[in-house]
Amino acid sequence: MTNFSKYLSALLGTALLSTASFAASDEFKAFPIFTDDNWKAHIEVAAVAAHMNFDRAEIDNGMAYGLDLSFDCPVFTLPGDHLLRQQLTLSRYDKNGLKMTTIEMNPYYFVDLSKDLVLGFGPGIGGVHADVDGGKDQWLFAVQAGAGLKYYIDDFLIGADLRYQWTAKKEVGELDNMRMLMKVGYRF
Repeated sequence: MTNFSKYLSALLGTALLSTASFAASDEFKAFPIFTDDNWKAHIEVAAVAAHMNFDRAEIDNGMAYGLDLSFDCPVFTLPGDHLLRQQLTLSRYDKNGLKMTTIEMNPYYFVDLSKDLVLGFGPGIGGVHADVDGGKDQWLFAVQAGAGLKYYIDDFLIGADLRYQWTAKKEVGELDNMRMLMKVGYRF
């Protein structure tokens, strides 16, 4: 079994564990965007700064920046105070001849730690556009797993995520990385 297959299996296991806590509830709602008149997206937009640490020693670690759009899941509504949110992140890394643009969707299961502090975790999928000096320009499939905290001050938020991303291997090579993301945003 290749490393990528092992990582994908671990990611799918994480996804099953994160959904198992609500699968048996009678308050579970499928497709609330269409079936629940009270469903709202609760959109959050945040600026993101991240430090990327690559597994390959020949790639320099460095800073990335981007935007994060988060909204309540339109596919599933969880019972009680449990919350499943989709986090769509677009980020950019550019250092020493490697330019990466990453777009990823990370559904996180959130639990309240206090009135204004939440903890979330979950898997994700994405695409990485890598452009290397010398003409290599490719899209790579990516999967990631992560966890994060958000703290709300009225409608403003600050947050931090830790995510590990595995990428497919192509001519540009694997671009597996660990990222620490810091967020500052607004909740609408």
